[in-house]
Amino acid sequence: MSVGKTLLCDCGHEVRAADDAALVDAIRRHAQEAHGIEFTLELALDVARGAQLDGDEAIGKEKQ
Repeated sequence: MSVGKTLLCDCGHEVRAADDAALVDAIRRHAQEAHGIEFTLELALDVARGAQLDGDEAIGKEKQ
């Protein structure tokens, strides 16, 4: 898998994906499996969009 998107969760886990759709899926899966949080599709999209806008290293913020 080619990794085009990488986000860093506050817990230290890197969420990696090849594209936006896979990134949203990975965000939702990590939130559920690691933190017991059920992200809606809309929330995961907001996190991914925020990552693209901010560029900070935190969950929902794309790692540069």
